[in-house]
Amino acid sequence: MDKIKNTLLDFKESFAKDQQNIDSEYSKFKSHAILTKELPNLLKQKACLNKEYKCEGSIGKGRLAKITWISIYDTKITKSAIRGYYIVYLFQNDLKGFYLSLNQGWTQYKNEFKTKRGKEKIRENKDKAQALLKGTHGFSFEKIYLHASGDLPNGYELGNICSKYYSFNSLPEDNELIDDLRNLIGIYRELKGLIGADILNFDSIKTETEFQQEIQKIRSKHEVKEGLLEKSEVGKVEHNIFSWNRNPQMSANAIIEAKYQCENNRTHQTFTSPISGKQFMEAHHLVPMRFQEEFNYSIDVPENIICLCPNCHRAFHFGSNSDKKELIKRFYTSRKSRLAKRGINLSLEELLKFYDL
Repeated sequence: MDKIKNTLLDFKESFAKDQQNIDSEYSKFKSHAILTKELPNLLKQKACLNKEYKCEGSIGKGRLAKITWISIYDTKITKSAIRGYYIVYLFQNDLKGFYLSLNQGWTQYKNEFKTKRGKEKIRENKDKAQALLKGTHGFSFEKIYLHASGDLPNGYELGNICSKYYSFNSLPEDNELIDDLRNLIGIYRELKGLIGADILNFDSIKTETEFQQEIQKIRSKHEVKEGLLEKSEVGKVEHNIFSWNRNPQMSANAIIEAKYQCENNRTHQTFTSPISGKQFMEAHHLVPMRFQEEFNYSIDVPENIICLCPNCHRAFHFGSNSDKKELIKRFYTSRKSRLAKRGINLSLEELLKFYDL
């Protein structure tokens, strides 16, 4: 039974009727119950969202909103639609369809930069975020159209990073709707890994490309003491959100130890880096840094860092599920005991879950 699809269609019909009863108490509207309770609960259940995600919906506060929505927040980034960046279902004002969007909190830009400069800044950061994303799994960078005037509808349109449109006349089945949501959660997590929690101050964020370039500048290994290393909590930003720093020296140690050869296949050839004078390789954290809070000790250690050619590095992020599972299982098996000595204890199943597998 396609419960999500049917509930979405039920919302459309209910909200169209509720719009004719503007003098009634909104909390008693059927559309209010659907968007604030039924659909958020269904999405959390069907997409298996864990406790780090918050899901909420709204038809408006004080008066019916022109654009109704259901948002999904990574609570390490934001807990509201006002700030940060988040996943959101945005229902068009004419109820012809809706978007599943990775979007930005417009209010933070308006408050920080005022309306005119805020619009410029949110567009700039949208463009930068799009440039960083390597794979979008069928999501589009095209402009979205909500068919409503006003500050917030315009803010949603400007802040859209990537999206997918659904017409109410041809809604897909539940399995496709949930697959799309899971794919966008993957993109959300990828962007978090690239820029951290603070999208407002994008210019101060070290991108993945910049980090890999810093590694190339390091020509020699530095001794790293054995055993458990304290994790370093850095980049504390507003609203008690933390980001985790990566030390390029740790990654350089791993690449130098691997003799600038791809650890997935040492026959893989790339090119000579003009910075290091060595074969170009990239560093990949087997246990992603965004999960540092799950561990008592630092996971930014050479034992958790793999030297890979760019192609194999992309396979970890954008390969098929079967290819990613094979890579993760291989390196987990070979490094499990070394990871444990650093206090990085987890099962293969837990690691696969970190990659949404």
